Amino acid sequence: MSLLNTNDDSRKILVLYGSQTGYAEDTARRIGRQAWQRHFTATVKPMDEIDRRTALEQSAASCPVAIFVCSTTGQGMQPDNMRKFWRFLLRKSLPNDALKGLRFAVFGLGDSSYAEYNFAAKRLFRRLVQLGAEPVVARGDGDDQHYLGADGALVPWLESLWSALDALYPMPRSKIADDIVPPPAFGVSLIEGTVPAEQQPEAADGLGEGWFDARMAANERLTAAEHFQDVRRVSFAPEDPVEWTPGDWAVLRPRNQDTSVNEFLRLMSWTDIADKPLSVRGASNVPEVTTLRWLATHHLDVTAVPRRSFFEMLWFFCEHEDEREKLNELTSSAGQDDLLAYCMRPRRTILEVLSDFPHSRIPLSYVLDAFPAIATRSFSISSDRGTVDLTVAIVRYKTIMYIPRTGLCTQWLAHMQLGTPVRMRIERGTMRLPQDPRTPVIMVGPGTGIAAFMAFIRERVCQGATDTHLFFGCRGKEMDFLYRDQLNQWVDQGVLHLYCAFSRDQPERRTYVQNRIAEESAGMWELLERGAVIYVSGNARQMPQDVRQAFVNAVSRHGHLESNDDDVDADADAEAYIRRMQRTGRYQEECWF
Repeated sequence: MSLLNTNDDSRKILVLYGSQTGYAEDTARRIGRQAWQRHFTATVKPMDEIDRRTALEQSAASCPVAIFVCSTTGQGMQPDNMRKFWRFLLRKSLPNDALKGLRFAVFGLGDSSYAEYNFAAKRLFRRLVQLGAEPVVARGDGDDQHYLGADGALVPWLESLWSALDALYPMPRSKIADDIVPPPAFGVSLIEGTVPAEQQPEAADGLGEGWFDARMAANERLTAAEHFQDVRRVSFAPEDPVEWTPGDWAVLRPRNQDTSVNEFLRLMSWTDIADKPLSVRGASNVPEVTTLRWLATHHLDVTAVPRRSFFEMLWFFCEHEDEREKLNELTSSAGQDDLLAYCMRPRRTILEVLSDFPHSRIPLSYVLDAFPAIATRSFSISSDRGTVDLTVAIVRYKTIMYIPRTGLCTQWLAHMQLGTPVRMRIERGTMRLPQDPRTPVIMVGPGTGIAAFMAFIRERVCQGATDTHLFFGCRGKEMDFLYRDQLNQWVDQGVLHLYCAFSRDQPERRTYVQNRIAEESAGMWELLERGAVIYVSGNARQMPQDVRQAFVNAVSRHGHLESNDDDVDADADAEAYIRRMQRTGRYQEECWF
């Protein structure tokens, strides 16, 4: 049985995305614009909008081609707005020819430093083939590690995609010129009247179900005042009781500072109309009637580093010859090194780009097409019950730009006053404690990687567990030893075994968590023999690989998995042992950049 009407050969394309931070959505809309240039009618939407059989039939019945763009989150997980659709595809009741007649393409967005690199896209591609769909081109794998980011793989993949589709579905007439502006994807226009009271900026949040009200209860610095890194314990008190499990995340959507909002409105010459009623149609997380000020405050990420699509939009509407020429260079395939040098490396913001291009302005009707939406941020919950405690490193760093770079969400939290109301929701994290409290637990959490482990330890203490081991690393014992008093108290109570690595406290050599694991390798192997579960959390740049190798070395040195004493065999056996632990959930990672 087919879910598609394969006799309909109309020029329609379904572009579906699974996006966590907005990049997959941005890529999908870019594909939609390129499809329009080739006289396809493209429908762009999140995958979860066709999460049922009937919805898929109705949406895709006249679309012989579907293009999927998806990112990978956590430990190879699907993004939030793809998970219902993915569960639908996994139904055992679907026959093997359910998608027979569908031609498709998949592009994944990921980071090759993760073991589960583009895992969501890879699984999606395989499942579509299993259901009878036919790939138009090979799967594309975007990689954040490429010096051009995902564009390093996306640009050549798109060339292959359109070449294949042009051969299958020849264009009825010439391709639409690059300088012709595509129609806006959303309906945005000023209207007469006033904004309804329930949609006033202070009443509307534009968020869906699952969000609850809380107020800031604490904003406490954990690092020494003279230390360069400001790490906070930020605590929120829900107005009504809320349940969560250790390992879960608190999800917040930050807002822009008033100074950024006012600067954005000034640069766009929208100050005079900022508080007039604005009708918005077809956009998620935006009230149907709102204001430009509400959009600039709660929805548009005006301090983000702009993607290539933003410069393309500026180019469409630029009438200044010099600026248009520069924008053309930044958006061309040959100019990606220029875009990297101008924007990506110095982390130049949208506001700064608008200042640099004063004659390039986006019309009001394209505001949601051009400016990215503020993405939600997820933080591991450090508390066990009652208040929602977060461990937050305030992002502030320097590039070649005169003004230091800051993080939108962490600056929002840093300046938040006690008692400030916020909206948040709870999301299931990727790490889970073993059901049996007698199971040994090994946690490796340098820096803010300790966040989730504070909740883990509290839960283990309540369970009466004593076989809990934590490797914590920081620069100095007196500077950034997070939660030192509480950790030492648990050690004194005999419920925690603590191994610290203070990397800058000894001049002769730097000690990191992987060095402490090596020093304790015999004890770690004994724990693994008794079924211990390993958890690793923290910065993903190098630490996870070094920690994993430290455990591989511990198994190779002490495991004696084979009678053969050959070092090569021992290393291979140890590597296989750790891989089995990962597959069975005994080795879990939750790392980020």
